[in-house]
Amino acid sequence: MKHYISAKLLFLATTLLAVACRSDVMLYPGEEEDIKGTTTSTTLTGLWLLNEGNMGSNKCSLDFLDLQTNTYHRNIYGARNPNVAKDLGDVGNDLKIYGNRLWAVVNCSNKVEVMRANSAERIGQVDIPNCRFITFHGRYAYVTSYAGPVSLDGSHAQRGYVARIDTATLQVVDTCLVGYQPDGITVADGRLWVANSGGYQTPAYETELSIIPLETFSEVKRLRVGLNLAQVVPDGHGQLWVTSRGNHGSVNGKLYCVDMRSEQVTDSLSLAVSTLTLAGDSLYVLGSDGLFGIIDVRNHRLLTRSFITDGTERQIEIPYGLAVNPDTREIYVTDARNYVSPGRLYCFTPKGEKQWDVRTGDIPAHIAFLRDKPATMPNEPDIKPDGPDPYINKVWEYCPAPGQFVGILPQYQAGDSPEDMRQKAEEAIKGDALGTITLGAWGGYVTFGFDHRVENRTGCTDFKVLGNAFIDKTDDSSGRKAGSAEPGIIQVSHDDNGNGLPDDPWYEIQGSDHLLPTTLPHYAITYTRPADGGDTPWKDNQGQTGFVIQSPFHTQPHYPQWVDDEQLTFSGTRLASNVEPLSNGTFAFWALPWGYADNQPNHAPECEIDIEWAVTSDGQPARLPGIHFVRVYTGVYQQNAMTGESSTEICGAVDLHLLK
Repeated sequence: MKHYISAKLLFLATTLLAVACRSDVMLYPGEEEDIKGTTTSTTLTGLWLLNEGNMGSNKCSLDFLDLQTNTYHRNIYGARNPNVAKDLGDVGNDLKIYGNRLWAVVNCSNKVEVMRANSAERIGQVDIPNCRFITFHGRYAYVTSYAGPVSLDGSHAQRGYVARIDTATLQVVDTCLVGYQPDGITVADGRLWVANSGGYQTPAYETELSIIPLETFSEVKRLRVGLNLAQVVPDGHGQLWVTSRGNHGSVNGKLYCVDMRSEQVTDSLSLAVSTLTLAGDSLYVLGSDGLFGIIDVRNHRLLTRSFITDGTERQIEIPYGLAVNPDTREIYVTDARNYVSPGRLYCFTPKGEKQWDVRTGDIPAHIAFLRDKPATMPNEPDIKPDGPDPYINKVWEYCPAPGQFVGILPQYQAGDSPEDMRQKAEEAIKGDALGTITLGAWGGYVTFGFDHRVENRTGCTDFKVLGNAFIDKTDDSSGRKAGSAEPGIIQVSHDDNGNGLPDDPWYEIQGSDHLLPTTLPHYAITYTRPADGGDTPWKDNQGQTGFVIQSPFHTQPHYPQWVDDEQLTFSGTRLASNVEPLSNGTFAFWALPWGYADNQPNHAPECEIDIEWAVTSDGQPARLPGIHFVRVYTGVYQQNAMTGESSTEICGAVDLHLLK
């Protein structure tokens, strides 16, 4: 939110423009338009555009540009979620994709809306007052909050805070006090950096960044930067770029550079920047006085004041949102126009020549690029009609080991039986539900099946198991990637006896690390129910003992409460630890190259599985014609300090041959 306009005036103006009605809220209906103009081929599948909507009008909306078909879809959220009474809400303030979810921060509606990234279908919401911006790291989302209602009277304002959200449960698990009216936030160098604005405190604006180590999640330092801070973006050279709005009068806005290692401001540019985005070493900025600039972050030099080279900038009334396609370097600029009528999205070549423009919702502002396969738009079939379902048809067994999300994913209620929990697991991951279940610590497993045989086709991958893994770090020297990788071992079975039950021989998918000397092929572990509901003791067949530590963030019993047995024993293959502690106190969860579940992002080729990799118990090729059943179990045992044990999470599975 970058403006304050009379809510009453805006409501009267926007009702004249509205063409559809849901209860007392006026909305544009979902509609689509083919883009007229050239565009460059890209590996991205599309982009989401969050339209802020005028404050007080409840007209925040979500558009989608299909980059493969060049089709622009308006008001996707309304079309995808017709039963949500007030659509997205009032004033969209930030938009990010993390894993397979799309997160929209809706400021005046005091919520973060969570959707499926490939369809915008609603998953849930997180209630946070006057929420502003969002960033992510590991299992958590971090959101800045003004802590109180929208008000220009700063005399009663309170200090803001950062909320830490468990991305699996959508629960706020902790908060950290910062300055007044915190805005931009980012994670870099193992720390959160928060731009305090003091926006309600005029003329006594804030001037400092809050620095919060992720490990302790407490503010350890304030770094003085500039007046009325807004956005903060890290580059690849250990620097942060921070925008300062000034006081909108005698003190002009500036762009500051902060060295993260020394925690010092090292440079400033006299540029009043309203928004910025990084592409490689080029920092693209929009600002007052017709600034469409590019800054070289290596030498802090303004390369150009206008990356638009064909005069099109004269058509743009109020430059507002900005994004750069990371594949093609095409530049997207949004125009808020007069704030009370639909805006426009412009696309420019890397040389600054206009390719096309299209009408958007009111005040188009925030863009998130989608790499994964998008779900089809409303009323378009997703799969072959009258054919087999490419997704999971049934969950046969749900048997997690103790873990911090056991009893949460899915939710256990007192009195639930093993069958109740099996059904809940099935509801979460059957079909294209894209829910999440946890398998707990090493050995915990789930068994599921398809309504048909997944064929073993020569020369290609056949299926993939969906998890919530992501990559946020790459080792430049080795090419290894780290993020949230909690590898699950995959087993497969063919219905040899034709009875439709998973009672035939099982074969393990031999992934990249199966034959390493650090892998234990005949491992077994026994967990014992703790008498006090705390840490869960275990003993393995290697003579080792230990505990699954009770998480301070998830205080429910970690031992499955629906199980009557006092001990749970699991056996199988144990992979070596994939976690490396870093010098800053955080961890790198290195992804294994291929062949496992919840290890590589769902869109990555390394997530796909070839049935040809299935082997017998003595390591010989199984040579299956296809499979009907899949079992996944957590493949590593490791305890990761405050982040808890590694536990494979499953969101679904898909027959790759049946998708378009």
